[in-house]
Amino acid sequence: MNSRRNFLQKTAIFAGALALGQYKANALTALPIVDHDDEEYWKLVRAQFPLSAKKIYLNNGTQGVSPFTVINEVQQDMLEVDTQGKYGGGDEAAIKALAQFLNTKESEISLTHNVTEGVNIICWGLALKAGDQVIITNNEHVGHASPWLNRWKLSGVELVVISLAKTAEETLQNIQKAITKKTKLISVPHIPCTIGQVLPVKEICTLAKQKNIATFLDGAHPPGMLQVDLKDIGCDFYAGCCHKWMLGPKGTGFLYVSAEKRNTVQAYYGGAGVDTGWNLLSHPKEFKGYSENGHRYFYGTQNASLYKGIVKAIEFQNQIGRERIEKRVKYLAHYLQENLIKLSPDIEMLTPIEDISKAAQIAFKVKNKEVQKLQSQCSEKQIVTRFVAENNINCLRISTHIYNNTKELDTFLLEVDKFVKS
Repeated sequence: MNSRRNFLQKTAIFAGALALGQYKANALTALPIVDHDDEEYWKLVRAQFPLSAKKIYLNNGTQGVSPFTVINEVQQDMLEVDTQGKYGGGDEAAIKALAQFLNTKESEISLTHNVTEGVNIICWGLALKAGDQVIITNNEHVGHASPWLNRWKLSGVELVVISLAKTAEETLQNIQKAITKKTKLISVPHIPCTIGQVLPVKEICTLAKQKNIATFLDGAHPPGMLQVDLKDIGCDFYAGCCHKWMLGPKGTGFLYVSAEKRNTVQAYYGGAGVDTGWNLLSHPKEFKGYSENGHRYFYGTQNASLYKGIVKAIEFQNQIGRERIEKRVKYLAHYLQENLIKLSPDIEMLTPIEDISKAAQIAFKVKNKEVQKLQSQCSEKQIVTRFVAENNINCLRISTHIYNNTKELDTFLLEVDKFVKS
């Protein structure tokens, strides 16, 4: 009880005293026990974000809101860089933090700017030839679909599109049925941006290994929402970002390439850190080889302050507790889904209802109505949602994170009710 009281006092002082550029944010104090529905606690967590109290932000799946501690860290370091003339650095600390966060080796992490960059590195780095098959899904984000369509157009790689089903078992069966002797890679989202469905990725990777097929996961959403353990999942490649559910600086991401598969992914862009040594003036000219770590795939001048922001974002999540965060966001999403289904028989739920196939994003349609109009209606009330036009799905997607609460969801549900009855 004392730890809880101390936390409330510290966060109240913190929220009131913070002024960016003047106040160095103190770390959150993790509590021994906090329930996922302890609204007093989560209200104070919300106070750690600059998000306007007038706005109900339900679109974390597009871009997360960074807490003050991350913003302050980036701003302070950028100021120091320009005050002191500092150059570079920060990448080792960011890689170490990410490796621990994802339960993998530091040498298997590359720093990127977003998921799309990671997808392109794998898409073009693998030695695929015309006729080789890559399995993808009918629920792809443009950042995953476009690179593969480009590879298909230029290289003749075949794209086999499978449908996501209402259950994890059926989705796994659809992938299994699509596998042929020509299948070289299964490249699917861990959680698609469209309907928030959690794919049975561990089972998919196990199946692929049995058939000597490589696996690549578009991990834009799970890190920071779920407790992602890459070694447990068993994938070969994983592209993620830090600016969605991890609540890190915008334009930061990572690529995981397993040590066992590193030499199967050709690096096509070079720069400082990519190689093990070179000499342009020797005869013959010398390029010794590629780095045996994640630096093989990233290079050049980077924003070291953003790397510090990644570290701070991970600290923020760890101090609240990753299990606690996962339970909270799932609780909110379940609350929303349950109440949407109760609201009207005209609500067409696209996100599966089975627990293992859903997390913190709920997608739905309304029969005989254009939900894009519902998005506009919500926008007028300062409620931010996401209309999903990808793959002609045309649904509304709601993302719930730790700065949201049930009261906000009730406000959104009222707008849905008005729309259904209009």
